[in-house]
Amino acid sequence: MQHNFGVSPLLQSHMLEFGSELPFERSAQLLNTVLPSAQVCASQSQRLTEYFGKLEQVEEVLTSPGFDFDLSHQAKANAAPVAPILYVETDGGHIRTDEGFRETKVGRLFGAHHLVKISSDNEGVELRMALTKSDYIAQLGSSTDFTQRFDKLIAAHLKQTLNLQLVAISDGAEWIARWLATKHTDAVMILDFYHATKHLADFAKAAFSDDKACSSWIETWSKQLLEGQLDRVIEAIVDKKNTCKSQHVKQQADSLIKYYEHNRYRMKYHEYLAAGYCIGSGAIESAISTLVQQRCKLVGQRWTKGLNAVLNMRAVFKSHKRESLRNVIALKMGLARAA
Repeated sequence: MQHNFGVSPLLQSHMLEFGSELPFERSAQLLNTVLPSAQVCASQSQRLTEYFGKLEQVEEVLTSPGFDFDLSHQAKANAAPVAPILYVETDGGHIRTDEGFRETKVGRLFGAHHLVKISSDNEGVELRMALTKSDYIAQLGSSTDFTQRFDKLIAAHLKQTLNLQLVAISDGAEWIARWLATKHTDAVMILDFYHATKHLADFAKAAFSDDKACSSWIETWSKQLLEGQLDRVIEAIVDKKNTCKSQHVKQQADSLIKYYEHNRYRMKYHEYLAAGYCIGSGAIESAISTLVQQRCKLVGQRWTKGLNAVLNMRAVFKSHKRESLRNVIALKMGLARAA
């Protein structure tokens, strides 16, 4: 079915991209500044976003791989084949809606080869790690609906590139752990190291009155966690619990031990590092900010039914699927391709 927006396919693409980056009023103003003859308005941008953000064809774009794994360098070097790594990261962030604050789920996929060191234009700034490509899925709704969509994208990557090794990094959220344990049993599952050590630090700050002793204890046992000595860490927590009189500290110790025991199967950090895997979930923490919060958590914003359409458009552009979207626009205009 064709739509009836009297705007060229290219301008529609610009309207969708500007509207995915900025509130509709501001995006229309900026677009009219860049293209004075366009004369678009906020309501047009909003209607266009809600239309394409709900299309089945756009959902197909979102659940299709936006990158592949070029393994030709192995063949040229006559190197032994190494299983390419696909990182799977998931998390949630809260957005204000008409129904109060609700969690928006975000999923991010990227290959190990997309982690590169880049320089900065700022003098004196050292090289930093950055991701060159990622595929995103984001939505406000149930974890079941979200994971069904995310699973389609993961499955498409597995079909496109044989022998992919999935490495799933997440925090301690139970819904994520249950989903991975049910749907992706072949994945290497990693509890984000920085979440693990934060729980350790929170306990230490409650248990120690001396800041220097507290910092030393955290440093020592964080290093032991990194070296795979979880049992020794738990013993240290028990020892500290037994020397404390505070009932609150004892309860914190029990909760921390329970947390570590529950996640033991994905806290083998020495093995992950030896295999060359990342152990932190910084990529998904960043995605929550860049994909959701920068556009959808502005001062005074309270979302209704239009949020998922905006998130879908942001995911398309953040995943570098602009050309695929333009093909969908052309299809809806009854054209062979977007001009």
